[in-house]
Amino acid sequence: DLQYRFELGEQLVLAGHYKEAIPELQKARSNPNTRTRALSLLGRCYSERNMLDLAAKTLTDAAADIPGIDGTKKDILYQLGLVYDRMGDPAKSLDCMKQIYEVDYNFLDVAQRVESSYSS
Repeated sequence: DLQYRFELGEQLVLAGHYKEAIPELQKARSNPNTRTRALSLLGRCYSERNMLDLAAKTLTDAAADIPGIDGTKKDILYQLGLVYDRMGDPAKSLDCMKQIYEVDYNFLDVAQRVESSYSS
């Protein structure tokens, strides 16, 4: 059952077992009810394993699944911005942060990241 795969993958991520969570979350993304959350966690797994290109692709797919900007999409965009930063792509990273900044000034350290880009 895909729901159980998602729940197992989620628990594995919480326990820090990213490699073991990947196959469970890959299967769970086939379930429309858990797809976006599974992609978000899968992107985190890839990021934690330093597979940054896969993390960026997966998180981009997850963000595309959400039409507006809600709390989940803000989390996904923030993680994607961090991945782009680690990949050495500050323009893409800043773009992710700006999308959040436009709707939520107080989200984590987004305001500081965006505003500091204008002073440099």
